[in-house]
Amino acid sequence: MLMTTYKLFVSDMDGTILHNHTKIAPETAEIVRAAEAQGIRFAIATGRNYFNAKEILDEVGLTCPIVSSNGGRVLTETGDVLHEIDLTTEEALEVVSVLHQDHKYSDVFYEMYSEAGLVASRLDLIEATMENLKQNGDERSLEMYEFFRKRYYVNEDVRLVEDIEDFIKNEAGRVYKFIAFSSHFEKMSSLWTEIDERVEGVYVTSSGNDNIEVMANGADKGHGVKKLAEHFGVDLSEVVVIGDNLNDIPMFEVAGKAIAMGNSHEDLIAISHHVTERHDEYGVANALKRVMTGEWK
Repeated sequence: MLMTTYKLFVSDMDGTILHNHTKIAPETAEIVRAAEAQGIRFAIATGRNYFNAKEILDEVGLTCPIVSSNGGRVLTETGDVLHEIDLTTEEALEVVSVLHQDHKYSDVFYEMYSEAGLVASRLDLIEATMENLKQNGDERSLEMYEFFRKRYYVNEDVRLVEDIEDFIKNEAGRVYKFIAFSSHFEKMSSLWTEIDERVEGVYVTSSGNDNIEVMANGADKGHGVKKLAEHFGVDLSEVVVIGDNLNDIPMFEVAGKAIAMGNSHEDLIAISHHVTERHDEYGVANALKRVMTGEWK
């Protein structure tokens, strides 16, 4: 018997439902299926691109709607596009201009999510970033090292291009997002400020202190969750969201119930209704069980 009034449960991926940035635990997938059997719809809201997110879900047999690229694209469980919002060519080129200026950010590695796929331009920066992560040796760094190792050397998900400006003009199609990485956290803070000030029409956020993410204004998880709620005829008061970092704030601000992970950024915890266990302690599964049973009303 369903003991909750909530009808839609939306989860972030990295630092939330994923263990070690790579997989959803089978135990968590089982709880998701149990919730769906009781009438609670499940969806993902992630900074990852759609195909990468879907691949992870497929591994544990889950099929659900996906808010990808932090809200840049919203797709149904069958892959139909509900909503898309992208950077203009001019905005995308201006972001690249900031990244390339005067060697100020010459050691900052970045990727671009586009209609033509996931794109990067410098393998040497990827390798340097991975080496720094490996040397740092902390849990987050080692998780990110493994994430990049699989992305670039196992799955080979990324297309490497020599001239990213030319690619944007002639091949990229829609550009949904940029994500920049550096182990120099102060450089990420500076880059955030500079893009925010110099590039009109963009939204800047972060999913960790080692990165920033740049999308078009209106491309955030809050708008994505609204589109899903509209699609399913669910009131926002009947939506539960769960996440761990700054890019989850927009969906925390629109949902009826907001749950922070035990490993969350302090700013997200401050606006949450509840805090669950860490991502590597089945925090999503435990939170979903509490919602299903009515423990968290």
